[in-house]
Amino acid sequence: MIPLVAAGAVAAATALILAVAADAPSGAREHRNREEARAAAALYELPGVAEADVVALLDGRARIVAPEAGGFGPGVHAYRAGALEPAAWIAVEPRGEGRSWPWAASLFALLGALGMAAWAGAQRLAPPRPRFPAAPALFCAVVFALVAVAAQQWARGELEAISASRLTGGLRAAEIAGASGADSEAAARVAGLPWASGAALDEPDRIWTMPREVGEAIAADARLRTAPRYTVAAGGAAYHGGSIVLPPDRPVRAGSPDDTLHLVFLGYEETASPAVALMASALGSALLVSLVLFLLPLAARPRALSRTLAAWAFLTPAAALLVVFTFGPLLFSLWISLHHWSLIDPAHPFAGLENYRALLSDGAWWSAVGNTAVFTLHVPLAMAVALSLALLTRESRRAVRWARLALFLPSITSVVAIAVVWKWLLNDGYGLANRALGAIGLGPVAWLSSPDVALVSLMVIGVWMVVGYQMVVFQAGLAAIPRVWYDAARVDGAGPWQRFRHVTLPGLRHTLFFVLVTSVIGSFQVFGLVYVMTEGGPLGATDVAVYHIYREAWEFLRFGNAAAMSWVLFGVVFAATWLHFRFLERRSAHA
Repeated sequence: MIPLVAAGAVAAATALILAVAADAPSGAREHRNREEARAAAALYELPGVAEADVVALLDGRARIVAPEAGGFGPGVHAYRAGALEPAAWIAVEPRGEGRSWPWAASLFALLGALGMAAWAGAQRLAPPRPRFPAAPALFCAVVFALVAVAAQQWARGELEAISASRLTGGLRAAEIAGASGADSEAAARVAGLPWASGAALDEPDRIWTMPREVGEAIAADARLRTAPRYTVAAGGAAYHGGSIVLPPDRPVRAGSPDDTLHLVFLGYEETASPAVALMASALGSALLVSLVLFLLPLAARPRALSRTLAAWAFLTPAAALLVVFTFGPLLFSLWISLHHWSLIDPAHPFAGLENYRALLSDGAWWSAVGNTAVFTLHVPLAMAVALSLALLTRESRRAVRWARLALFLPSITSVVAIAVVWKWLLNDGYGLANRALGAIGLGPVAWLSSPDVALVSLMVIGVWMVVGYQMVVFQAGLAAIPRVWYDAARVDGAGPWQRFRHVTLPGLRHTLFFVLVTSVIGSFQVFGLVYVMTEGGPLGATDVAVYHIYREAWEFLRFGNAAAMSWVLFGVVFAATWLHFRFLERRSAHA
């Protein structure tokens, strides 16, 4: 039964990979069709354009009807200049282009399914083996990789063809607009593509909308200046481009005598590539089939098989959440860190380790890491305070219980609420802290506006926030120390300090190690206090690593750099944790 399930899983997984690959060209075609309809409407709205020109733009696939007669099928409303109500509805019929299929990928998928089916048939005749079938698992992984690679190559070819047709339509729309008397900017606006006139390519201060590096690449190559169609590489991505010569008798904008109009288009193979989805599908499929094959050695033991399946059934929801919301985003962030990734740029060219190399010379980033390391110095102080409070509040009296509750409340209170209250308390002008200092004759302190004091203020607040939680953990550790150890120490004449040094601390060694490691990791992840109270200031004195990553991603929109910083921070935290395990835990184990 299990070999048949594995063979079925292979067939389903390869079908999923093929479906993911086929979906990318479909989405690109829909986008191109929408852009064609929009270009037809923009052309219709130009003065001097006849309806026949709009129909000719779409090769007879457009019908111009009254606004009330359309609006239910594919098409777009068209307006006249200054009108609030649509003047017409341009109904657009889909292209009659043939649809291809990834036959090479399908062949690999068929061979994989047949191979697994043959293996499953052989397993029904052979006795079950008490070990994991590594060969079939490796075979499935190779099949999934081949199907994904072949499907990606097919999808790229399809997307390139759709990109070429999109550019051709844009050039044709601009040419018709120019023939109707539109200037370069108006013609490019009809095409809906980034543009530049031939003269503007030599003058960076002129108006043009194509990416600067693309214009510079075109200007640097004399052949591209006059080529009707070309491909230009810029910024790690390939742009489809073309040029048309507008009629010389058209109205010419002042200072724009050049008649050549260049249009570029970042191909769908760059913006709609299914590479990430195919890779994720192949990896997920390999993992799924490996899990199914893992059950094969248990086939001869029905009870063990049923227990394993029951355990997996209970683990599946939590594992799915981890994969979707933890491991998936982690792998995706690693993928982003290897690319130039920006929300405002549809191209995400591969950068390799360039983002990581750039961090080596990024002084602002290493300054943020240094501030984070300094902030982490509050951890030993917080632990000392928390241990002292745990020793002082070990009794069960009512007043002690209320004191423990009051100390623990900051640990469960919203970080934002705490930051807002402390920001008010430490305000330079009206904060209660400076008012209290003024009442006793001391001058005000720039708690949050001085580069020398701001980070220390945050460290003190950090201590206040975590001591309650650490105190509770230490009290649990103290309760686990046998009382007879203290009685034996008293009999031997040990005083309070000797009992603390030789009984309490050794008994708390695992608790101390746990609190130290988790606190160091938490301090490296500090964000809320900085974001609400100082925003990294003053003069970058509180710019910690996580806040720096946040700004790099969501303010400067450099997600590739931010992802690389995140992985570097992960490496720093991992190294610090490993050192703790390597030296502290092993030393305490031999103590």
